Amino acid sequence: MKKRPDEVTRREAAERFRARRAELTEALTALLGRREAVAPVDDLAAAAAVEREFMASCRDAEPHEWAMVRHGWPEDDPTACAETLHALARNLGARPAWLVVPGHPAQAVALPSDAVLDNPFGFAALTERYAPELRLLDREVAAGLSLARRAHHMGTIAVYGWALEVWGEPWLSAATRALRGEG
Repeated sequence: MKKRPDEVTRREAAERFRARRAELTEALTALLGRREAVAPVDDLAAAAAVEREFMASCRDAEPHEWAMVRHGWPEDDPTACAETLHALARNLGARPAWLVVPGHPAQAVALPSDAVLDNPFGFAALTERYAPELRLLDREVAAGLSLARRAHHMGTIAVYGWALEVWGEPWLSAATRALRGEG
């Protein structure tokens, strides 16, 4: 009996998901150490649903200028970016969050926000083969953040930097205070 193309596609996606999940589990152990027992979501559909929720949450905030904070740093100034994210983490406290690792297929890991924000570039590097990006989604309210390495093109020259987007309360207030140097 010949397998239907959609069944083959589902199986291939499930295999890619399992392989990426194993890679991510190993990378999380390297970032957090063995004392932290964390594991990515083990269901492809559930991880995809978390990624869709992240995208919808961010998209819902975009039309409202007051609902989103954006800030950028040149790539050669990672210290200022990291210090701001550390202050944001202190202002925010440990929130239950989803770490969303984009890709095909996406992965999701339940972690406290402060554990991730303690090493923002390490967690952003989990997406290195796509483009360094850190995505956090609050598990209790429609809020989160994205930190991504972006290229700005000036003619034939590309200048790289880090772009931060934060939306939803209490994340928005914590980011605003951090950007003012409070926290």
